[in-house]
Amino acid sequence: MVNILRQKDITILDFGPEYVNLDEASLGNVVQQIVEVAKHTSPPLVVIDLSNTESIGSFFIQFLIRIWKLIKKRGGRLVIAGLSDECLNVLKRSKIESLWQRYPTREAAAEALKVEE
Repeated sequence: MVNILRQKDITILDFGPEYVNLDEASLGNVVQQIVEVAKHTSPPLVVIDLSNTESIGSFFIQFLIRIWKLIKKRGGRLVIAGLSDECLNVLKRSKIESLWQRYPTREAAAEALKVEE
């Protein structure tokens, strides 16, 4: 399971060590859980922590866009923390790396969201 953490008004989705590779097989059982968070967390300020993730696939990219749109529709923000160079390259090849602000750590990401509230 993805750890869902709260830091004051910010929700952090922590993809732990079991999510080294984010593909359809590894995400299958947590997709609905995360969609529910995107639909209902209040305020809709979300950090996706990918510090343990080394690779992402097209399924994860589609999923990320889906939850980003759900959060954005509610006037919220989604940022990414701990993105590896390999994962960033996948986003760049998909020409979507500019959709989300990126931070080196979840703490930096959470702080940025607090400042912009």
